[in-house]
Amino acid sequence: MRNSAELLYGQDGPDQRASDVYRALPVKLHQTREAFANAFRPIFLQYDLTDPQWRVLRILGAVEEIDTAALAKRSLLLGPSLSRILRDLHERSLISRRTSEDDARRFFHAITAEGRSLIDKITPRFTPLYERIAEQMGEDEIATLNGLLDKVAAIVSAAGD
Repeated sequence: MRNSAELLYGQDGPDQRASDVYRALPVKLHQTREAFANAFRPIFLQYDLTDPQWRVLRILGAVEEIDTAALAKRSLLLGPSLSRILRDLHERSLISRRTSEDDARRFFHAITAEGRSLIDKITPRFTPLYERIAEQMGEDEIATLNGLLDKVAAIVSAAGD
């Protein structure tokens, strides 16, 4: 039976040859993320959007409104990057911003009709890729993968506590 270091790093553990590093779980996860980004980026560019801007729009499209701190947490974006993205999306009238009645330092963000319209235009363009994944993997395998990724994320997050 293989030990945990072999599963994460490959047969030779952390001192492996460079060619074996592609078996490492973090590298595989990054490669997968990049594959999705490379597939979606040309679509985003047609609408003058970046990957992180799209991420923010999708989150705002799924909620009535959200404060900046919660949006940062859900989007996995650092404050300065998120601030710039929010400013740019607001300037394009894709999102709105309101100040909290209780705390003038707290802001809430929401999608506008223009932002929702943009999401509705872009989202169907991803359907062919998602259908191809579903055809080749099947619902059960996708559900299993999502569950395993959630589990790994929870384990790694807990290790940092």
